[in-house]
Amino acid sequence: MPRLLFALTIALAFPSSGAAAPILLDVDASEVSRRVIHIRELVPAEPGPLTLHYPRWIPGRHRPVGQIANVSALKILAKGEALTWHRDDADPFTIHCTVPQGAKAAEVQFDLLLAAGSEGGAAFMTVASPKIMTMNWNDVLVYPKVAKPLELPFVTRVRLPSGWKFGTALPIAKPSDKDGVLFESVTLETLIDSPLLAGEHVRVVPIGVGKEHSVVIACDSLDGLEVTPETLKAWNQLPDEAAALFGPDHPYKTYTFLLGLSNHVPRAGIEHHQSSDNRLSELALVKSGERRMAATLFPHEFVHSWNGKYRRPADMIVGDYQVPQQTRLLWVYEGLTNYLGWLLAARSGLFSPEDAREYLALTGARMTNSRGRAWRPLDDTASAASVLFDAPRSWASARRAVDFYDEGTLLWFEVDVMIRTATKGKKSLDDFCKAFHGTGSGKAEVKGYKLEDVVAALTAVDATTDWKKHFARRVEAVADTPPLEGIEGAGWKLAFSEKPSDLFAAQEGLSRGVNLLDSLGLLLGAEGAVSDVVPERPAAKAGLAPGMKVIAVNGRRFAPDTLKSAVANTKTGGKLELLIESGDFFKTHTVEYAGGLRYPRLEKSDGRDDLLADIVKPRRK
Repeated sequence: MPRLLFALTIALAFPSSGAAAPILLDVDASEVSRRVIHIRELVPAEPGPLTLHYPRWIPGRHRPVGQIANVSALKILAKGEALTWHRDDADPFTIHCTVPQGAKAAEVQFDLLLAAGSEGGAAFMTVASPKIMTMNWNDVLVYPKVAKPLELPFVTRVRLPSGWKFGTALPIAKPSDKDGVLFESVTLETLIDSPLLAGEHVRVVPIGVGKEHSVVIACDSLDGLEVTPETLKAWNQLPDEAAALFGPDHPYKTYTFLLGLSNHVPRAGIEHHQSSDNRLSELALVKSGERRMAATLFPHEFVHSWNGKYRRPADMIVGDYQVPQQTRLLWVYEGLTNYLGWLLAARSGLFSPEDAREYLALTGARMTNSRGRAWRPLDDTASAASVLFDAPRSWASARRAVDFYDEGTLLWFEVDVMIRTATKGKKSLDDFCKAFHGTGSGKAEVKGYKLEDVVAALTAVDATTDWKKHFARRVEAVADTPPLEGIEGAGWKLAFSEKPSDLFAAQEGLSRGVNLLDSLGLLLGAEGAVSDVVPERPAAKAGLAPGMKVIAVNGRRFAPDTLKSAVANTKTGGKLELLIESGDFFKTHTVEYAGGLRYPRLEKSDGRDDLLADIVKPRRK
């Protein structure tokens, strides 16, 4: 549709009410199968200098992820003439131009070239396969520099490939036709907070009671749209269990789980106020192992509507997408969410009680192997999140990674156990969640908090504990061991066996590697590539390091089962000699180890009540 006709359509759909003229955004995704999206945008502007921003820091991503490097064919026009533009010397996300006299708007045109596979941090970008697309609006727009950019009104139209359907939390003004679908006028903040999922094969699954919650599935094939009765039952229970945890007052009007299923887009989960952007492999709903590994995905992103979107660290609430966020409280934003996501996975039935225990065991072992804790406190991993998210996986055990997720699970599990113990079962973390998060008004809004607010809310539930002192020890100080006291206080302990749990086996299988972190301190990727080594463990002492590759085990060509068999035999005196390739060089490394295979599990403690069973018990029948 020509620009003037589009503008006329907008004028008819949105009569003037004296409000500021909206920015008109026309997104042509009809060629998305070849990874190109065409954008035309009409920005109201007065004659004179005009500064345009491409969004940089996006809520929920915790670091700059704007795809400015993939913007192509940029043109800016006014009165039908091309304007000269130049990029800001200090900020590549900012463009400057001058609007001529007599013009009332600038027309911005550009193409977005989509990253292939998982390159360039694509997990948090607009992604597509030939059959599906997840579009993040921040990738397909610019906005003018103004005092309150998040309040800028946008009217948007999207054209999709023929026959494609879509799902989004955005309100629709005009249903799909040959010119695309037209959305109601919303603020820039709401637009960027409402991704769109589209595809050739789409299924909508209402869940829970009423019409407030649904799952929109887009898949590369019809086969992947199948939902097992067990999964559907758990999805139906999830909203009720969330209401039991937080209370009946939602921080949203409706909530949509967007689920893209493809082997050609990276796996991801990204939170939004009234929806979540979830991405898994094509047959993730069909294959039991992949379903088990994805059990916490929906609950985690759903919890974020309360914790992270509605209640958010005050230092992460910014008025412009160009302003860096201060992320030191991510151990609350993401850590508490990680714990509550695990909790709701168990209470809704996405996890069995055995799965829930296995998950805790894997988490405890993983954080035990994160040896960077000897020099780096937990909150430093949160403060440095913007660089740690995109750091390579190699050396993660020595450096620490985004540990505020997994260690956050252990930390908040301990808080829950401490409250239950101190109050003799009369109170729990559920009471904190209701008081702190359960005050939503049924719409998307943000309410900031400081650490002292978290402490005060916990003190109101359990005044016998000095929560400020507790968090100073757990979060701000280095520690040789992770907070496993919660597991112990719940009547269990971290132990190890010679056989992996089902959850461990599923995780290892999906990684296509070999996880020997709990025995040799060695993690291998595909085909024997060394991904990580734990400092001071047998593999590190033998001289192994990331970047090397295991070629042979005790004189025989490497295979995962060959290596595992050799490690198992060390318990009865077997040797362990690894032929290692490092660059152009080969060397045999002897690993001094006699402990056999070790896989984490939880073991019931004698004489202790099983608080864990009560914690994961469903609250709604």
